[in-house]
Order: sequence, then C-alpha cells, then structure tokens
Amino acid sequence: MLRLTTTILAFSLFAIQPALAEDTKDSNFAKYSLSGSFSPFGTSLNFGYNSCSKTSYQFSVGGFPETEAPFKVEVDDSEYTVKGSSSWAGVFVQHRPVDDSKWFRLVFGFGVGQIKNSLDDGEGNTYTANYTENPVIYSGIGFGGEAKKGFIWGFDIGLLSTAGPNVIQTSSMNGIDHTSDIEDFWAFGAMLPNAQLTLGYGF
Repeated sequence: MLRLTTTILAFSLFAIQPALAEDTKDSNFAKYSLSGSFSPFGTSLNFGYNSCSKTSYQFSVGGFPETEAPFKVEVDDSEYTVKGSSSWAGVFVQHRPVDDSKWFRLVFGFGVGQIKNSLDDGEGNTYTANYTENPVIYSGIGFGGEAKKGFIWGFDIGLLSTAGPNVIQTSSMNGIDHTSDIEDFWAFGAMLPNAQLTLGYGF
C-alpha cells in the first residue's frame, strides 16, 4: 500500500506542470480551500492546496472526545457498551484522473494519532482496544471537492490500513478472558472503513 501511495505521488507531481498552465487561464480555479469534515473518526479541519485542477494536497487535524456508541456490540455471546475517542492528523493527495469528470477523485495519504476504545459488559468485565501504532495508510475514492472558487462539497469512502488494536483485559469478575474474541471481531480489525462528508470554501 505504501508503494502504491508513493507511485501516485510521483505521478501527480509529473502531471502538475501541463495542468497548471491550463489553470492560469481559468478564473474559477481556486489555489486554496478551507473545509470541515465529518466521519466515524470525528470532525476535522482541513486546509487544501490545489497545485492544479487535477491534483490537490490536503492537511487535516481531527478527532472526537470520549463518546458512548449509540449501540452495543455483541462478541461471543457477550454484549458490551463501547466508548471511544480519537485524535489524529493527516496528509492526503487527491488526484482527479479524468479531465471531463473532475468531480471524481482518487485519494491516498497517511495519518498519525490514536483511536481508543473501552468495552464494558456491565458485569465487571472490561477491556480496552486501542489503535496507537503509526503511521496509518489511507486509500479511497471521492466525489465532488473540485479545485474551484466558492462553496465546495465532497463525499469520500475508503479504508484505513492499520496494525490492528492492542486489546487488553482491564478487569474480570468471572475469570474468563475474551481478549482473542474481541481481536477477531470485525469492528476492531486492522482495516477500518471510512465514510466522510466535507463542506468548505475554495479561494
């Protein structure tokens, strides 16, 4: 995945000069953008630099305070209340490969930070499942988010590729350890899905 990201970065840099010459003639081309995003990993503030209409670089900081999930998670016949928090920063390359469809983007990048989760079955058995290894690689596709002046919006879907969580049992009332079951549960896997809505302004 890291090799693929490097390849896209190199290709993007190679494509900048011809596209930039065209963009100087476009009065609607925005060099920069400011935006806010909403995703399962929290809200984020983003600064975008559009090197040309096809290639953009986005710098983001985000996260959310400890919050209880709106639903319980059932693992191996045990039901847990889950609380989570996150804090992170990331750098992303957005490339628009189709000249006539610049609303479509390929997105690659990496982030550093942490995601913390606590699980409680209400009977004195608790666990933590924390993602702390860095960096994390992101790849996905996006719709909208053109390099244009004025209001911009974007919707992205993708995957975070992580080393997986470090699951630790923090208390036990019955002598049973469900650490391995939690590690195998899909919601705490190494690949984390992402869906993100972005609203902002290009200038």
